[in-house]
This record gives sequence, C-alpha cells and structure tokens, in this order.
Amino acid sequence: MAKFVVYEKVAEAVFKNFVNKDTASDGTKTVVNLGSGLIAGFAAAIISQPADTMLSKINKTKGLPGEGTTSRLIKIAGELGLRGSFSGIGARLFMVGTLTAGQFAIYGDIKRYLGKSRPLSCLTLEC
Repeated sequence: MAKFVVYEKVAEAVFKNFVNKDTASDGTKTVVNLGSGLIAGFAAAIISQPADTMLSKINKTKGLPGEGTTSRLIKIAGELGLRGSFSGIGARLFMVGTLTAGQFAIYGDIKRYLGKSRPLSCLTLEC
C-alpha cells in the first residue's frame, strides 16, 4: 500500500514541478515512472526492513520451552536495537528498489495506454 502512495505522490510532484505531463514524450513519462518507482521501492524497503529482520531472527533461533512468540519478539528486538533492525538495508534497498522501479514503469505505461492517468488517490470526481 505504501508503495502505491509514495509512487503516486512522487510522480505527481515531478509532473507538477519539473515535467509538463501534456507535452512529455512517452520515454520521459516512463523515466518518471521508473524514478518514482525507485523511490517507492526505497520507502517500502525502509518500512519493512525491521519486521523482516525480526522474522529472519525468530525463524533462525529456537525459543525457550514455554516462551511465547510475543516475548521472543520483544527479546530479539532488545538484542538487535534500532541499528541492528536495519542490518542489510543496502542490499534490500537495491533489490526492492530496482524491482519496484520496474514494476511501476510497467504499471505507469499500462495506465497511460488504458487512459487512466489520474492518480489512485483520486477517489472522487472532484480530483
């Protein structure tokens, strides 16, 4: 969900401030989609990294007898700390950023070919 919101907001800001959407070529629009998708991928990676790190740790370590999942998560979070929660973020930014950029380049092009240029955030007719 966060990916779509970030993508739409970034693409909207680029078209509002830097690129005239009406006169831009299809190639320029695809580049905007790629760049917006890359930023959306970075946002998604940063948001999900701590949870994925915790999931990896909980799957790798065996809990004590009678220890519940919540207490294990709290224990692991304390051991990792904020810095440890973001270990491996560079590789994740690269992986999620590039994949998301490609996905949104395709998504943006499909939207354009179908004539759906309004952002997803426009749920009313006033937008």
